[in-house]
Amino acid sequence: MTYFIAGNTAVENARSLAQSALPNAPQEPYEEPRPPRTQSLRARLSTALRATAERELKLAERLDPAPTCSAG
Repeated sequence: MTYFIAGNTAVENARSLAQSALPNAPQEPYEEPRPPRTQSLRARLSTALRATAERELKLAERLDPAPTCSAG
């Protein structure tokens, strides 16, 4: 006998009843959804790479300054 529980469908009730009747039956695996971290990670990585590139350009300019044309 299946009882109506608010918010559940008959299919969910039947599934839970079948799983409770067969305790050794294989259960459906549940995978936690991954948090959307890729976008923030990509933004932080690109910021770090830009800062490193700017610092390297400043160091390279100090070591070997670009020739400037001076009319004199």
